[in-house]
Amino acid sequence: MSQSLYSSLPLVSNNIRLLRILPNENEEADINCTLFVYPLHDSGRGTHRYEALSYVWGDADNSCSICVNGHSLIVRANLHSALLRLRDPVLDRIIWIDAICINQEDLSERGHQVQLMAKIYSKASQVVVWLGEAADNSDLALEEIVIAANQSEISSRKTTRKAIIALLQRPWFRRIWVLQEAAAARHILIMCGLVEIDGYAFCAGLNASNAYLEAYPRLQRLIRSVTYLMKEATLRPKYATSSSDNFSLDIRPLSELMETYYTREATDDRDKVYALLSMCSDSPTSAGLLPDYTILWEQLFQQLVRFILCKEINVRFPQDRKEAIIRSKGCVLGWVNSVEVDAPWNDTVKLDISCTDALKYLERTKKRRTTWNLPTVEKNVQRGDIVYLIQGVLKPTIIRSCKDHFSVIMIAASPKWPKVIGSKMTFPREFLLVWDLGESEKNLGHVYSTTGEASKTHESQKTKIDLLTEESYPPISSSLSSEGKLWKTGKSSSMRSRQRSQSLSSTGGELSILDHIEWEGNSEMGSSSEAEENSDIDEYPEVGEYSNLDDYLETGSKTFDGVIGLHNFALFLKDSKNYKRAEELLLHVIRKRKQLQGVEHPETLTSVADLQSCYREQGLLEGTEELEAMKNLLETGESAAQVSKEDLIKIASLSCCRVMTLLLERRSGYVPITEEVVKTAAANENCGLEMIELLLEEREDILITEEVLKAAAGNLRNGYAIIEFLFERLGNQFLITEEILKAAAGNEGLYEYNIRHFLFERLENQFLITEEILKAAAGNVRNGYAIIEFLFEKLENQFLITEEILKAAAGNEGLYRDNIRQSLFERLGNQFLITEEILKAAAGNEGLYGYDIIQFLFERFENQFLITEDILKAAAGNKGLCGYSTTRFLFERFENQFLITEEILKAVAGNEGSCGCDVIQFIFERFGNQFLITEEILKAAVGNEGSYATYLMKILFEKLGDQIPITEEILKIAARNKGPRSYLIILVIFERLGDRFPIAEETLEEILALGAKDWDPDVVKRLSTWKIKGHG
Repeated sequence: MSQSLYSSLPLVSNNIRLLRILPNENEEADINCTLFVYPLHDSGRGTHRYEALSYVWGDADNSCSICVNGHSLIVRANLHSALLRLRDPVLDRIIWIDAICINQEDLSERGHQVQLMAKIYSKASQVVVWLGEAADNSDLALEEIVIAANQSEISSRKTTRKAIIALLQRPWFRRIWVLQEAAAARHILIMCGLVEIDGYAFCAGLNASNAYLEAYPRLQRLIRSVTYLMKEATLRPKYATSSSDNFSLDIRPLSELMETYYTREATDDRDKVYALLSMCSDSPTSAGLLPDYTILWEQLFQQLVRFILCKEINVRFPQDRKEAIIRSKGCVLGWVNSVEVDAPWNDTVKLDISCTDALKYLERTKKRRTTWNLPTVEKNVQRGDIVYLIQGVLKPTIIRSCKDHFSVIMIAASPKWPKVIGSKMTFPREFLLVWDLGESEKNLGHVYSTTGEASKTHESQKTKIDLLTEESYPPISSSLSSEGKLWKTGKSSSMRSRQRSQSLSSTGGELSILDHIEWEGNSEMGSSSEAEENSDIDEYPEVGEYSNLDDYLETGSKTFDGVIGLHNFALFLKDSKNYKRAEELLLHVIRKRKQLQGVEHPETLTSVADLQSCYREQGLLEGTEELEAMKNLLETGESAAQVSKEDLIKIASLSCCRVMTLLLERRSGYVPITEEVVKTAAANENCGLEMIELLLEEREDILITEEVLKAAAGNLRNGYAIIEFLFERLGNQFLITEEILKAAAGNEGLYEYNIRHFLFERLENQFLITEEILKAAAGNVRNGYAIIEFLFEKLENQFLITEEILKAAAGNEGLYRDNIRQSLFERLGNQFLITEEILKAAAGNEGLYGYDIIQFLFERFENQFLITEDILKAAAGNKGLCGYSTTRFLFERFENQFLITEEILKAVAGNEGSCGCDVIQFIFERFGNQFLITEEILKAAVGNEGSYATYLMKILFEKLGDQIPITEEILKIAARNKGPRSYLIILVIFERLGDRFPIAEETLEEILALGAKDWDPDVVKRLSTWKIKGHG
């Protein structure tokens, strides 16, 4: 048929064939057409008097027959429906249709005509878009879109919105060729069934529907890329004529077009490139990249990569995969700090980029940040993506860190910078990039049919299932099959455990050093933490096994080359500020080198030094303690490898475990891990769990003693995680003793609840609740009430409440005093006596609510005890905020039951709190001259190192005047006072008695010598005028 229907077309001409649809008033009549050759020359008059059809071929198994030039020609059903709709009852209709006007069996003609397609659609007077027959309320959808274009608002009716969604899911919007057809058109007419709508009105109406389309981001992205081209068509220059007369719409560089549209459908994969060539702004055809259906996809892909990057790029193409694996040196230019999407129907994003020195050099700027406006691509650029420049390439590449390689997000971004890259640029790291164009199948699955033969019904159903449920794209690394891994770098069990420990112990802790970079979990390129937790891989397998690059490493051992590759990969991550991933890989590389090359091999030491550098760049080794602990760890040789026990204890107490990590890697086998070291690690509140894990990894025979468990049980931040880890790791290899439970009961940390339940519930019948345990719980400021309540509920009649326990409760200074009181004093009623010791503890309680406790005890047990001197001393010496209230309450309530003794006044005079002044003032006002101020009381007053001692002395002088029994011994005690501004006490005495109280010369010399060390010189000079005994 094709031989008789199609005459040959010269491959060097602009001749095309056009189809004349002959009129017929009978809509059911067979379609009759003629085909003729037409010279598509530049006439200077713009468009030609023909139309061009944009449509989807449809199912190959569903076809009909038409008559062309007297010959029967089989066409697919969708095209047959379009022809019926296009046929006029009276006039001929001249139109270009690819399936008929191109001899599809002649590959040479097909390639040549494909080069002309942009010009064909650009020169057409109108491009008719055929969406198919009416279905799913498509008439209603188009009518509402027209209304929305005029009113800027779409109907809120569910039926209308459902109809619009169904319309936008039609196959035409997914086809790769429609992009060129829409972009080239001078005018667009959209037809669906019997309804027609202007193309610009269609775009305007969809813009009004943006609000509810945001709920379907994948569908919105799909439609946006088409409507962007449709509405901009009238404004964009229709073609640019290059020196080789290649027609181009001059829209964007080929790289950007590929990454924006590569998931579009095409019956032939090669069309995913060829359909974009005439839209390019960088003239790929002049470089020999032309439609050629005689070559394989792999050959075309290779041409594409070398055109976008450079001819010399080192790139491999795994068989039967749409991946380019690029091996090259490069440098980091920066990191994406934020991504801002323009208006929903625009096709650009604004990237805020943190610059390295290299990028500052290229952009001729000193600013730390720069902004790029780039097109929206299929793989959305994300915060934390890396901006990278491959050696020999003029445009930067945006990449994302994956488990064992870097995935290309944007192969060639186009910022505005000088094209000439100066000699100052350096490219320090060799790495592997993967540019994957096979994700149309992997990401979209059955959302779109990838062949024109798929049935319309099946296609429609699949589309609705996926687009309407808005399932997210699967992570690229998870969708790669095992053959796609470049390095098999599974995470070790210890590393996974360490990550788990960090999640247990880091609530409220710091983020990563660059908290805006979210490399793992949140990135669509990273492996999910759940997948890693459930992985069967416990150790990194043999590195260097390239499962799909068997001949990629040309020389040497694959194992050693693999280690080198991982090392370079880790250094690149370090350069990129991805320190966590860099640390993991460097630790693995160090262990591999130690196994294969030895601990003291220069390359092993280099890897250790790189790990140290990784820590130092994060500021994790800053500070005198850390730097001192690091001293000689790397520089010394085997003969100096021993580390002292004292040094190791100090390292175990550091706030960061990196020093311990380096030490164990560098000095494995020479590290004295003693009980004190493990105990210090268990008590470490910053990274205790990680320290314990490191030590147990180094030596599995470490004995977990009572002292270690006590330290863990008392650890405020990491105690629960450490105890749980030790139980999981060691099972029943240790006993839980009274001392351990005391530490747990006294733990005032935020995670005490977990420790309590873990120990007391898990080991319920394996221990007794002793007085010491209850004392620790009753005195626990933060968690005492909860522990006491828990023990009462679990073990109500298995313990006694003793005086010591009640003393601890009465002296509890926490905020939950009412709960403690309720748990013990009220719950036990009259089962105990209120002793002097209990009242002393309550009277001396310096917490905010100490007064409430003493008041409660006296109101509930008023006649069951006596007020003694020791109780009043405890109250008078209470320097808490409630000290004055407690003392006044006792003095007023029991005024006639005691005397103001010297011991009580000594306690007041020595009270270093602000309440000391209030109490002494109250005693003078309440008891007048019923007491004496003795030398012992004054000694306590002048020796008071509190901030209010001076005011207390002024009160004494004010009340007693010259009756104060000042002695030279009192002056010496005042001079030795180390409190803040203690010299004011001496000055108060000097101002009051200096002229009337001569002192010995040696006394004055001692006072001046003591003052010369800490006091202001003017104060010393003033005191030097003190009157000396026997002088005038």
